[in-house]
Amino acid sequence: MESMVAEHDAIALEPLLEKVYRDGGYDFREYKRGTVTRRLERRLHATGVRTYWAYMKFLDAHPEEYQRLTDDLTIKVSGFFRSPYTSQQVAKLVLPELVSHKRKQRERSLRFWSTACARGEEPYSIAMMLAEFLGHRLPDFDISIHATDISRQALKEAWAGVYSTKDIEGLPSAILGGYFTGSGEGYEVTADIRQMVSFSYFDLASTTKPPFLNLDCIFCCNVLIYLQKTLQERVLGMLYDSLTTPGYLILGEVETPPESLREKLECLDSKAKIYKKNGKG
Repeated sequence: MESMVAEHDAIALEPLLEKVYRDGGYDFREYKRGTVTRRLERRLHATGVRTYWAYMKFLDAHPEEYQRLTDDLTIKVSGFFRSPYTSQQVAKLVLPELVSHKRKQRERSLRFWSTACARGEEPYSIAMMLAEFLGHRLPDFDISIHATDISRQALKEAWAGVYSTKDIEGLPSAILGGYFTGSGEGYEVTADIRQMVSFSYFDLASTTKPPFLNLDCIFCCNVLIYLQKTLQERVLGMLYDSLTTPGYLILGEVETPPESLREKLECLDSKAKIYKKNGKG
């Protein structure tokens, strides 16, 4: 699609993002500009306005557009066990070590955070991994999986836990049969898996104050690639502070912590981007 924004109008991008933050409450000021401009093009095309200045006036007249813009600016490409290799390595490297440590400390809590949960596939996958790994020992632990996202519509769908045949395509029959039930023309995540997960709104770019503390494992996959470096470092610093010791950080396979944070983390798998906070940093 040919750009609808004239070159001279590009100077309005910063005021537009400032307005979205001030009036809409969504902070995209430190997202990568290529990502922002491409997705803004979609909204201009959808609303029929031709410039950023006109779009700002459109936002004033149609405040519901803030959420539509947010839904376009945030990436919700997800899937159950989206990265099979990462899931395999979490089950192989993280869960045995974590559960062994808990048993030695006589602790029952297991606390996870899916930082950009989209429609819920990632946190439900975490719950299924735990159920598979722990088996009959599952009731021995108090499991909390916090799942947050910036899209309220995605959170609503995640909370419902109902997915289409296409959404569950490719899942092993044991997973499909063990953790889903038929629901109309789709499939619903079983109650025992859903009760492990709590969904809430949170904008990673909005604050340096962690919403959760003493977490055992954080998943922040395929989020950092859309953020500018300074925001990446701020978000990762917050995630590091959210972890207990030892704690585990899972990033997307194309993402890497900055050098300042790598010195505080032990890399358990460089391909799956699994890191461990061991308190030595």
